[in-house]
Amino acid sequence: MAAPKGLPFSSRLRWGCALLALCAACSTRVTSENIAAWKTTQKGPERLHEALADHGVSPKLRAEAAVALIDIGRSDEVDQILTSAPADDRAVVANALEPQYEVAMKDPAPDRALAYRDALFSLRRLVPVDTQKRIDEALLASLEAEMKAGKLRQGQHSLDKMLTAIGAGSGAMLVRVLSTPDLPYLPAAELLGKVGDESARDKGAAALVARAPQIKAADKSPEKLDRALGMIGGPTAVTYLQHEVSAEKGDAALIATRALRERRDPSVLPFALKIAGDPKADRALRDEMFEVAANIGGLEAEKGLLGIISSDKDEIVRYRAFEAVLTARKAEGIVPALEAFPASAAYKRVDVDDLLVKLIEKLGQAARPALVQALGSRVPLARATAAMTLAQIGRPDDAAALTKLASDSATVKGFPAGDTVGKEASAAAEAVKKRS
Repeated sequence: MAAPKGLPFSSRLRWGCALLALCAACSTRVTSENIAAWKTTQKGPERLHEALADHGVSPKLRAEAAVALIDIGRSDEVDQILTSAPADDRAVVANALEPQYEVAMKDPAPDRALAYRDALFSLRRLVPVDTQKRIDEALLASLEAEMKAGKLRQGQHSLDKMLTAIGAGSGAMLVRVLSTPDLPYLPAAELLGKVGDESARDKGAAALVARAPQIKAADKSPEKLDRALGMIGGPTAVTYLQHEVSAEKGDAALIATRALRERRDPSVLPFALKIAGDPKADRALRDEMFEVAANIGGLEAEKGLLGIISSDKDEIVRYRAFEAVLTARKAEGIVPALEAFPASAAYKRVDVDDLLVKLIEKLGQAARPALVQALGSRVPLARATAAMTLAQIGRPDDAAALTKLASDSATVKGFPAGDTVGKEASAAAEAVKKRS
């Protein structure tokens, strides 16, 4: 706007200054137009921050400022401002923000949609329960659509975290995805296994089992389906996978067995121990079942594995069972496992060194108390193995316990002639004394 004609210079100058002041005031006023413009100016982020934090600005405009900050990658700033605001003020702004976030979350640009999904979840913790329910419905609908499209993405907030916070509705949504023919199922199965309750997981497994013929016809490899069921777990999944192990052969049976390891389900243990201890079963399958039992762990696993060590006629199987005990029970399994080996069997010293000592060594210093205890075992193999292992990982403090066995004349059947327990203990005592 030009100054009126005929004004003296001083008046024209004052007119110009007033006009500049008016323009400056207009450019810093919080309006929808200015908010849009501030996204592209140097001082814009600061002004957007101030607008969102200003209690005197209308909730609608403050919400627009929050959206603008997210658009320029400053979502953390929005969270900080809202978190520090008084509860009543925060609630007013959140009510204005929630519908805008929902709309923006449907943006066709993937990165923008993901940013607003994260923003909506961040807003969730700041709003009353009724608003949370609306947010949950919007988030679940968005995630379900992404899963059906096969375009599920992780954002700032992990999917596990979001679905766990939402609760029971998450499980129901994931079951719907798993129940729908022709949809990708592996991401939904993985999430259901992590966040679903027992009922939801079993429903999801049942839905996948019902789809199994169709899935197998489309995908000749059962690996993904079996893994999905393994991640979900529960009675239906376990029954299906155990049937696959029993009915299939070769790789198919091994794949189903590996799927049984996914959840470390104690209900699988009897089945795993039965096959691991079956001399007629495929050797590779038995080996996988030892892994299943070891991963489940616990005293029941130890009890079953000790039974295999004490009774199986194949020495390699006995050594494999020993390895499984150490995996399941760590140092607590050393003494019972060593004492379970049959006294009537012969043991090559090189095998004891490779298949017992070296496995115990992997447990490191945590194994030392159990090894010192094994030095007092009634079983020569346990005493000899403990001495041989302490020779490798023992400390000077162990020398006294080892020296007490110096006169032990017992031998291990299969060891070289003259190689007594006392000889192993004396050598170990000298070795540990040299360590500082």
